[in-house]
Amino acid sequence: MTDSHGVPMFSIRSAADGTRRALSSAIVVLTISSLLSLGHYLGDWYDVLAGGGTPKLHDWVALAGMLWLLVVAATVRRLMRVHRDLAETAQTATEAFHDAASSAQGWVWRIDTDYRYTYSNPAVEAMLGYRPDQIIGNRSIDLFFLPEDQAAIRTEVNASRVSNGWQNRESRMLHRDGSIRHVRSSATAVHDRDGRLIAYQGSTADITAEYIARTAAEAATAHQTGMRDRTVRALRDPAALQILFQPIHDLHTGRIAGYEALSRFAGTPYRTPDVWFAEAWQAGLGIDLELHAITLAVRQLELMPPTAYLSVNAAPQTILDDRFAALLTGLGPDAARIVVEVTEHAAVADYDTLAAAVQRLRRTGVRFAVDDTGAGYASMQHVLRLRPDVIKLDRGIVAGIDLDVARQALATAMVTFAASLGMSVVGEGIETAGELAALTQAGVRNGQGYFLGRPAPLTPAYENAA
Repeated sequence: MTDSHGVPMFSIRSAADGTRRALSSAIVVLTISSLLSLGHYLGDWYDVLAGGGTPKLHDWVALAGMLWLLVVAATVRRLMRVHRDLAETAQTATEAFHDAASSAQGWVWRIDTDYRYTYSNPAVEAMLGYRPDQIIGNRSIDLFFLPEDQAAIRTEVNASRVSNGWQNRESRMLHRDGSIRHVRSSATAVHDRDGRLIAYQGSTADITAEYIARTAAEAATAHQTGMRDRTVRALRDPAALQILFQPIHDLHTGRIAGYEALSRFAGTPYRTPDVWFAEAWQAGLGIDLELHAITLAVRQLELMPPTAYLSVNAAPQTILDDRFAALLTGLGPDAARIVVEVTEHAAVADYDTLAAAVQRLRRTGVRFAVDDTGAGYASMQHVLRLRPDVIKLDRGIVAGIDLDVARQALATAMVTFAASLGMSVVGEGIETAGELAALTQAGVRNGQGYFLGRPAPLTPAYENAA
């Protein structure tokens, strides 16, 4: 049963109705009993007074009974007042429920045991695109739930027959426009006076934004965990990381001046080293992975010609790490054969601290180079603030330099600038004879690139190349 607003009345008034029915019965019984008793008592006294006799004990009891009827009458009156108050309370509760359901931000609804809607507040339109009158009489499972979810929803609802409802159940619902809404619902089972299930009434909230945010956070966590797990495997598995060496040639003599250590990671699908290191930094293991790669590289110093140097890459954060200093110090005299190429994965917050660390490490014999010089503002800042021993020209300057007078002028200027500060210049990414000739003409002393030699493991052939 519903009121004039379509609000389900049974759930609101069921308890009040039972009490009112009991009161009504009590009032009727007391009233009838009192009237019958009063008639009987009056008859007894009429007989006494009409016959002129003397009242006996039962006549006096009857008189007392008539006086007691005044108490009964007062009780009946009080019961009638309680009956009226209950009716008013039930009506107030109904109106309050209607007001609350109509103004609630969430969707308030009621379904029967066949899952058909018997009530809905207006919030359903904002949430799912239907007016209340458009869903009344429709089965909730068929109207709103995705076909692939319906079997699971039926199973859950059937289970709720035993548990008397459900709390905070999340599911997907179809909006009238075909889009999917993520919702959270709670419901309470409604029973009649005999304990039979007759309906469910509950509320549903749209949690689509919350779901998207939560899913994104879970994905980010999974991604972070995946990055960390991959980096940890690279650190622990001896077969996960291989160090290759690209020769650095003296462009005037053609002999090998040194090698740059380059990381190559195993795994399918193949991922470039910059991806591996970027993930390691994101996972908080960037320093660990760089130190691991450098350690593997310096172990092969003994395979190089004694006159060749080894160039390794290190970010400013790695250079500041005490483990890096310990690694270089542990090399003893061989530290003088190491050139540390300063790379940059993040902005340098404190150049003074970094410059101080560079100066301390120079005491071991280590030299420093700035990688990718000319590629941007950051590399030039490194050159100006750290005063490296070597400047490595970026591939962006080297590529096509033999065909571009501006690049030639820039390379010549960089050589002059470096010489004035006691630095040497290395050209990176030399891939043609023309580029090699142009760099040599500009005064660049050393160079590397596929034209001169690809990265490869150290072999006896390399040992004799110097």
